[in-house]
Parts: sequence; C-alpha cells; structure tokens
Amino acid sequence: MTERRTTDRPSPAAPTRLLVVEDTREIAEALQDSLEAEGYEVALATKAAHALALATSHRPSAVLLDLGLPDRDGYEVLRELRARGSEVPVLILSARREESDKLQGFRLGADDYVTKPFSRPELLARLDALLRRSRRATPAAAQVAAPAPAPARLSDDELRAKFGLTPRQLAVAKLVAEGRTNQEIAEALGTSFYTARNHAEQVLRRLNVGSRAAVGAVFYGRAAEGGES
Repeated sequence: MTERRTTDRPSPAAPTRLLVVEDTREIAEALQDSLEAEGYEVALATKAAHALALATSHRPSAVLLDLGLPDRDGYEVLRELRARGSEVPVLILSARREESDKLQGFRLGADDYVTKPFSRPELLARLDALLRRSRRATPAAAQVAAPAPAPARLSDDELRAKFGLTPRQLAVAKLVAEGRTNQEIAEALGTSFYTARNHAEQVLRRLNVGSRAAVGAVFYGRAAEGGES
C-alpha cells in the first residue's frame, strides 16, 4: 500500500478589511451582508466624518464610497483621503451617471466607478479586480508580511490624562469621532445646539486638531502625535 504524503497547509489568511461609506442604512447593511458572506471584514460609515475616522482606525484594503453623504459630498472624502497621502483603492458607488461625474471621481483619485443600481456579481467582480491590481502594485515583501492588526483605541483614562478632557468633553469627543453633527450631539446629551457646538469647539482645541474628521485619528493615537511635533 502506497503511503500518501501529507503536506502542511498554510494557515488561512486574515480577512481583507473593507470600508463601506453609504448613508442609506438598508443599502449599507445589504452591502455588508454580501461582502461578509464573501469573507471580507466590513466597517460601515454613514457620514463623511465617520468615514475619514475609520479610514485611519480600520486601515481598510479598499473603500466603497457613496457620493451623496449628508454632511459632506463623497468627492470631498476622496479629496481628503488623497490629501492625507492615503493610497487606499477607492471604488465609487453612485447613482450619478453623467460622464462628468465619473471623470471628476477619477481626477480626484478614484480607482473605479460603479453606477447604481448594480448587480451583486458585478460589484464583487470589480472589487476583486481592484484588490488584485492593488496587490500587484504592492512590493513583494509587504505582500508576504502578516497584515498589521487594527490599532487599539486610546482608553478613556489615556485620553483624559493626555488632553485634559473633562467627562463631558470626552463624551462629546466620542460623538464627534462617530461623525455626529452638533444637533445630534445635542440630542444625545440632552443639551442645546449651541452648547453642543461650544463643547465640540473646545474638544478640537484640546486635541489640537483643525477639523472634526481628525478627532477619530486622535482616538487611535495618530493625529495627536503629528500635531504635537
């Protein structure tokens, strides 16, 4: 009887992280379900500020970006990502069908553009092609290295000690990092719009950042280091 040779199988690769930026909850959750069924790890953002924060903390391999966001246009998210030096592949998902809209996306640094409505097979095929191109462009040494884990968020105690945040300012900072508007912060904390706005402005000064989108990066120990140098 011939002895069968066994070979060690490589351990399964870590799931590819994706960031889905879509303000319509039903579409966002449907995308998440479809992508997770394919083995992707998915983070959802429904607003531009939250998307920019997650682009730092989640460190996705690709971003699926809707253009019609409630707080800022998706083009602004793309422009901000590229201004920060991010080369993450971006696939725009939009109901805007005009050629000028597509050209604008590509000029700002988008890697692909899919118009709504789209089929699930088409989206998965385009995403797979996008990730393949990205991997080919990545140096071989980086490809064989294990994916870096997502950075841990600074604890409440660390944030208080580092920036001198009061309990109320810490609560506001968390809401700002989630992409909440001043009105949403006011409703969440049971205060007035103007009080919420003042608290948010105090948080930006405490964290030494120039925009609300940068608050999420501070929570993961990134922007703060650059701002203090």
